[in-house]
Parts: sequence; structure tokens; C-alpha cells
Amino acid sequence: MQDGELLYRFKRILNLMQGLGKLCMGTDGWKEFQDISQLFIQRFNDSFPSECRVINTYTEKILSHKKYSSDEVDFIRYMLDIVSEEYEDKEKITQNQKPNKLFVSHSQKDIRIVEKFVDLLNRIGLNRGTLFCSSVPGFNIRQGSGDIFDYLRAEFDNNNLFVVFMLSKNYYESAACLNEMGAAWVLQQQYQTILLPEFEFEDIKGAINPRDISFKLNDKYNRTSAIGEFKDNVINFLQLDFMDSSVWDYSRERFFNEIDNIL
Repeated sequence: MQDGELLYRFKRILNLMQGLGKLCMGTDGWKEFQDISQLFIQRFNDSFPSECRVINTYTEKILSHKKYSSDEVDFIRYMLDIVSEEYEDKEKITQNQKPNKLFVSHSQKDIRIVEKFVDLLNRIGLNRGTLFCSSVPGFNIRQGSGDIFDYLRAEFDNNNLFVVFMLSKNYYESAACLNEMGAAWVLQQQYQTILLPEFEFEDIKGAINPRDISFKLNDKYNRTSAIGEFKDNVINFLQLDFMDSSVWDYSRERFFNEIDNIL
């Protein structure tokens, strides 16, 4: 379990304890609290000895009596927030040292649309070094790179990613896609959501905030301006040369025509 996920899970169990409004939890809840708190102390004690000592004192007391007060939970959360804030500051510095890269998170079943989208990104100026898409040759995993899940984990660890979620019913039926979504959320990666045909805004769920700016590929009224803003964001993120407007207009309309013909 990575540090970011550990912090998230510790906060989640403390939020659960605060929300119960009573002095006991179920067996599974107590076990998770014990496992997560012990792992947290092991992981962060060298860097945050004072905070971990306090957290250890309170967690041992709570676990020995199998009950707690709201003040005890609040104090553990206060110590956890101190650790979390400093950890996030260090992560921001680390992220700034990583190369920027675009990651297209999608379902293999939507490959016909995804291929056209990757072709558009290639026309903008993205290449293998700045774009990863597991289903499209030239932008996917190189032969001999080993296990796909280890490769994806390395992509998240070694790059400052801009994740593009190609949302569809197929996407939410894929465990691999949902794992990618969860990883991007835990690591606080920048992202853009694009809704594929026959998928509506009210269908968005999981770690993605449905109120975040998104657009639908088959929304002919709004898609031109929306994908233009997306293009500018990608160019700025990757520090690419700006496209000639006439070249972009041609590439964009070609992409839309190809998508419309698939539908």
C-alpha cells in the first residue's frame, strides 16, 4: 500500500468513527482501525516520531477498551492532518520533478473511438514519450516490459500524469478501469472527463466528481469549444508548440466526422 493510499484509508476509518456517534464499531471496523493505525505508525514513525507517539498512545487505549470518545478520535485526526499536510507538500515538490505525461484511461471495448482520439492527440504533437494508451500500438506497453499492472503502477509512480477518463458504460463495467480511476484520485492527478456516446452526466459515479467540467463527444452544440479548451490545457501541460489554427480546425472536424460515422 502506497503512502497516499494509507493516509486516505486512515482518514476514512477515522471519519467513520466520528460519524457513528457511538462508542463501538463492528468487528471488521475494529480490525481495519488496528491494521491501518499500526501500519501508519510503522511507515511514518521515522519521519514524524512525535506525532506517531501520540497516535500510538491513543490508538492503544482505544483498542484495549474497544471504545472511544469523540475527543480521542479528533486528536488522532489532528495529528494525522499534520503528517498528511507535510506529506502532501513533499509530494508536490516530487511531482514537479517528474516528467509530464498524458494517460488515456479507457475500456478496451471502446477502442474504435479511443483510436480516433489518440490519433487527434498525435496530431496535436503527443508521442510515445508524452502519451500512454494501453490499447493503441505505438502508445502502449512495449514488448518485454513485463506485467501490465506493474507497468501501469510505474506510470503513476514515475510520471506527473494528466489522466483523460473516456467514460462509458463499458468503462464502469471494467475492474481495471475503476482501479485506474481510484489510483488517479488517491494520487490527486490532474484529470479530464470525456463522455462517450450513450453515456450521460448523471451516470458519472465513483471517485470522479460529476460537477467537474466534462463534455460529451456527441454534443454537437458544445463539443467544439470544449475540445478546444482541452487541447489548450494539454499543450500547456506538456509545453508543446501551439498548433496553427487552420491545422487544428481541420484535425478537429476530421475527428468529429470519424466519431459521428462510428455512431
